[in-house]
Amino acid sequence: MTAAHFLRHTDYAIDWIYDPAIIPAAVGEGTTLNFPRALQENLMFDSNDMITLNATPKVGISKRNWGTSEKEFLHPFPIGAVGIHFSAVTFQDYVFEKLKANSRINLIEKNINERYGIDADHVIMCTGSPTEFGEEYRLAEHIPVNAAFVSQCPWDHPRFSHTLTYAMSWGWVFGIPLQNRCAIGYIYNDKFATEEQVKEEVAELLKELNLVPSVQRSIKFNNYFKKNNFSERVVYNGNASFFLEPLEATSTGLAHQINLMAADVFNSKTTAERANFGYANLINEIEGMISLHYFAGSSYKNDFWTYAESLGTKKISQLLSKASPFAKMIITALTSTSAFDTNGEVGTWTLHSWKYNIKELGITEKLKLYLK
Repeated sequence: MTAAHFLRHTDYAIDWIYDPAIIPAAVGEGTTLNFPRALQENLMFDSNDMITLNATPKVGISKRNWGTSEKEFLHPFPIGAVGIHFSAVTFQDYVFEKLKANSRINLIEKNINERYGIDADHVIMCTGSPTEFGEEYRLAEHIPVNAAFVSQCPWDHPRFSHTLTYAMSWGWVFGIPLQNRCAIGYIYNDKFATEEQVKEEVAELLKELNLVPSVQRSIKFNNYFKKNNFSERVVYNGNASFFLEPLEATSTGLAHQINLMAADVFNSKTTAERANFGYANLINEIEGMISLHYFAGSSYKNDFWTYAESLGTKKISQLLSKASPFAKMIITALTSTSAFDTNGEVGTWTLHSWKYNIKELGITEKLKLYLK
């Protein structure tokens, strides 16, 4: 994403330093609305390329067992605007093949990190998740999950065109429909449930969805972000910068925003200090949008959901205790009757999405308690 963005929007000569021995992670396969627009702008991406990426349109997010109701509801995207579901590994190959022959790109096969000197005016570190978290990182302490159990299930054709986001006994499950497979990922906290408990519940869901896994694997993760992501010369992006759990699929959209801010810093349109302030606000709002679901709770009552709802409530309470775009958006969503009233986006939601999710999650009255 970074190489494509700076090739399209600058006249820079670009050294793309990478280690071909590092296997790309097959995760992060759903997007928000800004990602396909960025692909079109930076790579002339169109509907024909969807076939290459094994991709499907993402028209919304289907949610079940969240909040006060057990009914399933679809958070719809606007007509004429879609996210996408895509193969992350295929996407990286696709971009690499498109860009590698460009005369402004110099490919360098090397395993590199910050201990090596880099001879460049500007540097963007996209080196993946850190192996340890020192003083330069902060943990996102209100997110209650830290593990995933992912099943890849082949099928002949996509059976739905939205992301599944189902609350479960010990967390929640995503469903990502691609052309030839469906990814089902159970996101949970390994302090409250064993992998065997998760596997049992996954097996029941796969049976309900009529899916048979060909590959299953476990992933452990931290939720984190950089304390200072921008300097005048060096910027971090991707998992070198942040990771927040995949609820609402915010990773690719946030990575795109970092590229936009990095370009402004490098071209002296803003300062690193202002970019870090904007980055911190984006992380805070996204964590708040994720936490809203845990604030709502679920139809399950156990130690995990008590813990998750407590963290979600703490985060929402903090955000509503001060004047901020987040608090203003919540107030507007609860009070505005105009279909055209807007405060832009908070997290990755517009006013319509905030109104819709608050209503369907059944948390209107609960939110009002924290605005008093």
